[in-house]
Amino acid sequence: MTHTADLETPRFPVRLVAVRTGLSPHVLRAWERRYGVVTPSRSEGGQRLYSELDVERLRRLRRLTEWGHSIRQLAPLSLEQLTRLEAEGAAEPSPAPPAGDPGRPDGAESTREIAIAALRATREFAPRELQALLERAAVTLGVPAFLDQVVAPLLRAIGHGWAVRSVTVAQEHMATAVVRRVLGWILGLYEAGADAPGIVVATPPGEGHEMGALMVAVTAAAEGWAVTYLGPDLPAQDLLAAARQTRARAVGISIVNRGENDTAPALLKDIRAGLPDDVALLVGGAASGELREEAEAIGAQVIESLAEARAALHRLIGEES
Repeated sequence: MTHTADLETPRFPVRLVAVRTGLSPHVLRAWERRYGVVTPSRSEGGQRLYSELDVERLRRLRRLTEWGHSIRQLAPLSLEQLTRLEAEGAAEPSPAPPAGDPGRPDGAESTREIAIAALRATREFAPRELQALLERAAVTLGVPAFLDQVVAPLLRAIGHGWAVRSVTVAQEHMATAVVRRVLGWILGLYEAGADAPGIVVATPPGEGHEMGALMVAVTAAAEGWAVTYLGPDLPAQDLLAAARQTRARAVGISIVNRGENDTAPALLKDIRAGLPDDVALLVGGAASGELREEAEAIGAQVIESLAEARAALHRLIGEES
């Protein structure tokens, strides 16, 4: 469940809002200055930050102005009034919202079609098409739905295709590189507030599969955390040093393989012992379920889905407040 406070939290920089709403930064500034359509907050560095409610309001304003309404007349209306006005307009036979409008709600079928199209682009070895498709989906769906309903199914399908040889090694590497770029792009769009809790995310020594860790990093950023993402195959001592230096509230690691001679349990124990008691250790990845007993015995939290990651991050923030 999304709380009102979460929707009101300023966390989105202007460049991300421009992408999500389809409004240029110039139009955003003009609408704010002339009509006061939203009132963004400011980061310590002076960057404008918008809330989820601001983004939703701007989406509806854009759509209604495209349908012929005056921004001057729309500006004083509440979000509820804008929603009703949009619903009334949508019930009329014309004009219709433009195809691909970023405010259009997408159901499960549409996300399935996106994932299928992404797999097709992978098999056709079309990296530009794949990247454009994923970037549009991220903007249209929002981060949680994009990760849960597009990226995760796509990566599973590619993994299965590689196993049955319907996806080549080169296609898998291409798609992974594209997904990594898109997730890195999304991660770079977020700017955490000065009082945001910090999290360090990486994979441990010998673990080269980073997609799960990167998805958790993006998830945390979307939830308002200050994320330090350190990538794959990070020595445990460097992970601990980074957690200390950033004063992290949590450390997230992704483990896909238990390691030669089953080294993962001992590694988890060493990392947990090296962290302060008030720093949470979140363990995800394909091997996390197998490690649940050992992980929970040392006080680590096992995360087997992005939904569980979001819930854990919310709990940790709740413990601080």
